[in-house]
Amino acid sequence: MVVVDIRNVFAIRNVELIEVSNDFIYYAEEKREEGHNNLFLLEYNRVSRRERIVANYSLDDPTFVQHIFSFGDSIILLLENGNSDVWVFRIDKNTGQETACTQINCIGSFAGCKALDKRHILVYTVESGEFSALFREYRKITGCTKIAYLYDLNENKKYFVKNPLLCQMAEENLLCYQSPEGRQVVLLQPYGDEAFKEKCYREARWINGEIRDNVWLCPLKGMIASIQEGREELALKPVITAGTNGLARYIGMDNRNLYFRAKHFPSGMERLCAYHKQEGGIQVLADLEPVDGIDRYYYIDYQEAKLYLLEEKEDTRRVKGILNSAVDAEYEKKLGDFVGCIEDRFVITRKVINKEDGTYDFEYNSIFDSKQGTEESFECKCAIRGNTLVIY
Repeated sequence: MVVVDIRNVFAIRNVELIEVSNDFIYYAEEKREEGHNNLFLLEYNRVSRRERIVANYSLDDPTFVQHIFSFGDSIILLLENGNSDVWVFRIDKNTGQETACTQINCIGSFAGCKALDKRHILVYTVESGEFSALFREYRKITGCTKIAYLYDLNENKKYFVKNPLLCQMAEENLLCYQSPEGRQVVLLQPYGDEAFKEKCYREARWINGEIRDNVWLCPLKGMIASIQEGREELALKPVITAGTNGLARYIGMDNRNLYFRAKHFPSGMERLCAYHKQEGGIQVLADLEPVDGIDRYYYIDYQEAKLYLLEEKEDTRRVKGILNSAVDAEYEKKLGDFVGCIEDRFVITRKVINKEDGTYDFEYNSIFDSKQGTEESFECKCAIRGNTLVIY
């Protein structure tokens, strides 16, 4: 395990991690200086242990919220305050120069965004008072409650998205990965949360309409071409699906596979499945043990594509790796909630202390060495990326 401590370079710890690679860590820090809110995009060199300012922006409107995406040599920064206009900047990581700067004017209030690559970004809006009549007409025609735009930062052009599935997607359900055939988009379409999906199974006789979880794949190049040509259809390839009798939920991806939990409600059988990115097809990796959700439950580390079985005991918590982890360890509950595990040995936990009024006060993160039985705690935030623990 490699621990990278970048706490000492911050005056204020209002920090958002952007990217962690073998050589660099990119992050954003927002702080108030001389009565002005400023946003700094920073680079930490893991070899020289030096911090460098990539770019900084004065946030004249204190209500601005930033959305940040990292691609190769570029960082995309979108600033919005919930209104219909958003600012988008593309910054070169090496020079700090803006390679794109634009204001996107939309209909409705900002509701989310997703950068698909360093050139194309999706922006979602929902009904606002000014555009209520237009949205009512839009819903009658399309059945959609959100409007989606695709913006090309190179061409400075905005395109209206007509595909109903893509229009209704939550940005967190849009994932991308690089393949030999080009960049691919994963579209997750879960039907409600897991409890609601099982409720639909129990009450299926009263329900009309299709109840289904779907996961789709679409080549990004084809998606962009379809949107730019004004077509509604997308070249979607089904990956996994589950109707009323079952559940199919995404739990992460690595370089080789997309991973899912699949459950059959009538039998109660639950399985861990993988979709091979290159070869295609669903493979069953393992049957999952039944859990009660209270004393025994599954914990998903989406970032690292790992699945753990947690077992609550009187004073301790047992952690057993199920997917991409072979850890089998037990730690004292006083260390806090389980966050993840590195190298099947170092258990990372978190304890957040709140003030009496319920507001955030401070956070402790601990490293428990399951082989040595030792522990080390930090008052900070942390993030796991591969075998690296970043504390900040």
